[in-house]
Amino acid sequence: MGSIVPWDGVYHIQNVGYPDQKMGLQIYLDALDPYYVAGRHEDSLDPRIEWKVKATKVGQGLYSKIVIQSDSQGTSNYVGADSDRVVYRSEPYEWDVPYREVGRWVIKDPASGLLLYLPGSEDGVQVQLTEDVAGEMSYWRFIPFRPSSE
Repeated sequence: MGSIVPWDGVYHIQNVGYPDQKMGLQIYLDALDPYYVAGRHEDSLDPRIEWKVKATKVGQGLYSKIVIQSDSQGTSNYVGADSDRVVYRSEPYEWDVPYREVGRWVIKDPASGLLLYLPGSEDGVQVQLTEDVAGEMSYWRFIPFRPSSE
């Protein structure tokens, strides 16, 4: 198949349906949950949108299990799921990541079977969970992050 599994590195996680959007964080005015996971435009300065991705299992047919951890904001929080919503929390959370087609992956909650998707193209739109009916809005690309050489 010739595709490289892109795990164990720092990535921008780009939504296929809205290519100007990458998974990031949105400041949320709640003391218990100061951030939520959101689609962020390329020119969004705060919060930054780099993620550490670590494979916990790489299986047959380009099927993997991964954790997605913040690599920004001086935190060690993870993207997770709680029932039917996406959360940003301190405990690691393991996602199923089945390969779809060249450069496109889905990020699936193993407990509910729901997929991460981005319901809109506006900056700061909250990433949500959906059944596999959202089309390209539920596909993601993992783009290696390379810091500038300045």
